[in-house]
Amino acid sequence: MIKQNDILKKIVHTEDYLNSFFLERETLISLLLLTIFSKQNMFILGKPGVAKTELVNQASLMIKNARIFRYLLTKYTTPEEIFGSISLGKLKEDRFYRKIDNKLADVEIGFIDEIFKGNSSILNSLLMIANEKIFINDNEVVNVPLISLFGASNEIPDDEEMEELQALYDRFTIKYIAEPIKDFRNFSRLLLSGDKPAPVADSMLLDLDELSIIYDESQNITPDQDILNLIYKIREYCYENNHYVSDRKFRNTVKVLKVCAYVNGRSSIIAEDLFIMPYMIWEKPEDFLTIKQDVQNILFDHIFNSILSKISIRVSDSFAKFLDDLILSSNNNYNEYTKCYSYLKPKQKEDLIIQYQLIREYLYKISRIVEHLEAEILSYEAKQYLRVNRLIHQQINLTINNKLAEFVSYKNKLDGLNEKIQSTLHEGD
Repeated sequence: MIKQNDILKKIVHTEDYLNSFFLERETLISLLLLTIFSKQNMFILGKPGVAKTELVNQASLMIKNARIFRYLLTKYTTPEEIFGSISLGKLKEDRFYRKIDNKLADVEIGFIDEIFKGNSSILNSLLMIANEKIFINDNEVVNVPLISLFGASNEIPDDEEMEELQALYDRFTIKYIAEPIKDFRNFSRLLLSGDKPAPVADSMLLDLDELSIIYDESQNITPDQDILNLIYKIREYCYENNHYVSDRKFRNTVKVLKVCAYVNGRSSIIAEDLFIMPYMIWEKPEDFLTIKQDVQNILFDHIFNSILSKISIRVSDSFAKFLDDLILSSNNNYNEYTKCYSYLKPKQKEDLIIQYQLIREYLYKISRIVEHLEAEILSYEAKQYLRVNRLIHQQINLTINNKLAEFVSYKNKLDGLNEKIQSTLHEGD
């Protein structure tokens, strides 16, 4: 019997192995593996020479007995090159039957480079293979063994061309923009590295049965209402900002999130898993960074308020503005009223007392927030297997620390105001 822990060890080994050779590709490698584990399709955008083809090829070699079909499309590519030549024997029987052996409809992993360059007959057949996992051969419906189709391109077609290609483009649940290596040390390592990584021990390869286990067991995970609400909130954000995401894409996204939870050793989806959603939402490359930042803000706010909900305090978007206004007005009034409290009119006294009470109230709240965040940071050590989740975990930790620093700053300011106004009120007595 295959155990989940044994599979997870192989996944960690696979990631570490690929990352040891493909530098600055941590997120891409995690997303590529999630694509395969969730039986989805992935599109990689990038200039020539950023290892798109080689990475997909090497990842497929990490799956025992998985067959891969690779092809570079041009406007002259014929269906025979992708789907197989016509059987002359069948043609004599008036049948238009293709010999599909070792072609796209006969493998587990497909990689089509310059995928938008194909003609309509090729692209239409790709639609059914990519989504329904079937191929119409003459009048026969063939169930293809394809697990994932990877498409790549150096560029995105213009809006007019994309209208015709939208159906195919939407079949790619995950999309990634690959860029050249940026770090000097990694670039130096690249120049000194060999052409291929060292071979992997057969015992550490994932096999097709294990891929089936990952998919089947992960799909038993049911998102709770909190996660469904978050996904809906992200969907609303997309619609409000004219980022079209199909219902099919959201449905497939949930399949990926289930796998993400499973391969991180969890039986439930958590908000951290949703940080990969920007890679499933963007359509135009120029929108990606904005979408990523906006979705992260939605998720950070949710995680932060979930932490504070344990002490029954909610921090809305206007909370910081309220504190800034309170500190500013209190400082102004203090400077105006200081040392002459006994001569103030009743209304001025009342204003200062109200502000003093507000400062005391919010000083108490912020002191509790600071204490809780400090404790949360110490206990916030979720175990993550996939590197993309470890990177997300680090980012969340950093954000919580930044929030903590922000509230410590507010606490110090309110402490100072509290002491000054309290002293002034006592002088008035």
